[in-house]
Amino acid sequence: MEGDRKQCLRPTDTADCAPALSALNNEAGGDRKLSFPVAVVLPAGGSGERMGILTPKQFCCLLERPLISYTVQAFERLNRVPWIKDIIVVVSKENLELMKSIILKYGHRRIIVVEGGLTRHRSIFNGLQILAESQSCDLQLSKPEVVLIHDAVRPFVEEDILFKVTSAAKEHGAAGAVRPLVSTVIATSSEGCIDHSLERAKYRASEMPQGFLFDVIYQAYQQCSDNDFEYGTECLHLALKYCSTSAKLIEGSPDLWKVTYKRDLYAAESIIKENLSEQACVISGVQEDAVHVGHLLLETLKTQIKVGDWEILKWPTVCVKA
Repeated sequence: MEGDRKQCLRPTDTADCAPALSALNNEAGGDRKLSFPVAVVLPAGGSGERMGILTPKQFCCLLERPLISYTVQAFERLNRVPWIKDIIVVVSKENLELMKSIILKYGHRRIIVVEGGLTRHRSIFNGLQILAESQSCDLQLSKPEVVLIHDAVRPFVEEDILFKVTSAAKEHGAAGAVRPLVSTVIATSSEGCIDHSLERAKYRASEMPQGFLFDVIYQAYQQCSDNDFEYGTECLHLALKYCSTSAKLIEGSPDLWKVTYKRDLYAAESIIKENLSEQACVISGVQEDAVHVGHLLLETLKTQIKVGDWEILKWPTVCVKA
């Protein structure tokens, strides 16, 4: 891990966060309470190779707003998930400044931005280290009892599944959302022919979010092999392999899908448009004005807000002045 040193960014003052966000932040569903501290790690260091475009998918714009901004917003709405205290966003070194500008522009709060590693597991480990070692720095956060891990390109996660996964992780040590397999999985022979197929009903697709007792997943990552760091992708497997913690699996909803290919961007944009129209109907009370008000809402959310000064700090000096 010596080569994966981190940079950490955080606003020094968030008092001027955009009031325009309040209309979307005041959704019902935030009445559930958890009595223990929870944090989120959002790995966002991918290059987007499968999408076949130069811009990493997490920074592609939907309705002129980066995809990652929608995902962050899903976790920071205080009335939906007040029990989530801190959000760690892990990005590649070359995208630190871009992520900083996104946070400033859209008034995101409670965000720590950390420099990622060369692989998914290395990036997640960097995020966990910030939480584990925060007591030695003035980051105004503390080590959580439960940590959620969620892909930055899954913007439609809802409070219900967050609550279920977090509660199950507290009870079982680890938990994760799953979905039924859509296609049958087959194994191929060395000649490129079918060898055998799996009985689809016995298997599930592993999705996000996933939750862990912090000490479980942090200890698992501390024991990871180089092979795990280079080629592994499944966090639940690490908890089982290194800490003998068998995850509780929670059936997730269809909206947990991941933006992976270019066509997924169009699907995600359609969902966002639909959600904005529904919210606009509630605000305006006039059905025929929904599209117009939704557009105005979007323009308001795009307004740039100054959220104080930022400092870019080299690891291990990650303390930020209050």
